[in-house]
Amino acid sequence: MNTGRWWPLAIGLVLVLTVLANVAVYWTANHDPSFAVEPDYYRRAVEWDSTVAHERRSAALGWRVDARLSPPIGGRATLRVQLRSRDGAPLDSADVRAEASHNARGAELFEVRLVEDGAGEYAGSIPSTRQGLWRVDLSAVLGTDDFTERVTLDNGSPATP
Repeated sequence: MNTGRWWPLAIGLVLVLTVLANVAVYWTANHDPSFAVEPDYYRRAVEWDSTVAHERRSAALGWRVDARLSPPIGGRATLRVQLRSRDGAPLDSADVRAEASHNARGAELFEVRLVEDGAGEYAGSIPSTRQGLWRVDLSAVLGTDDFTERVTLDNGSPATP
């Protein structure tokens, strides 16, 4: 048997396996909710200077946020935000919105508009059964003031069997 006749077949087989491995990686990256890609990352990179300037203006307002996320009940978790001014006064009548994602499922992004619940308190509901760490991007607009803050919240440990 001449081994020189099999090397083209071996190279072809390696190429086919490489293509199949790439297809498997592509499929996993696009169908597994634990993989997340920053949406519109190129635009965000181009606008980085304006993002940093906005963060500075937001910090200069001196607003304080106290955010809590309840453990899920009936497939929903409640996000509660208390918004206060620099001197501790409650900020009422703001347009408060949040984008939340569980750390283990970064591709599942929940957007919610929080409803005023009195004395600087705002609340909204997120459809989820997950407990643990959440990344929450908050934005609040009151008049011409525009405030943003990213917080990490823990709504309890998952139940162990």
